[in-house]
Amino acid sequence: MGAGLTSPWSMELGIAALGLLSGVGIMPVLIFYAGVATLGRYDGASLGQLYRSLFAGLGQPSIASWAVLLGPYGLYLLFKGLRAWWRASAHSGSVT
Repeated sequence: MGAGLTSPWSMELGIAALGLLSGVGIMPVLIFYAGVATLGRYDGASLGQLYRSLFAGLGQPSIASWAVLLGPYGLYLLFKGLRAWWRASAHSGSVT
């Protein structure tokens, strides 16, 4: 067996880790700067405050915080499921 991400389970684990890291690292930054670009800055708004709010929400039942964290991996799973459904319908449609 070779080292690295060769088996399907290790690939899925790597993609899940990448999705969670982007949910923690990239998504809050994108959300903050999208808000600044569309609504402008307001008093007390900072990127650090957004991260504090996100991590505080993870300890509580905050759907918004969990959606930010799990969003990138959830979109990957949605795309993967839709692709499998599309391929299955293409195979069942061609056999008559």
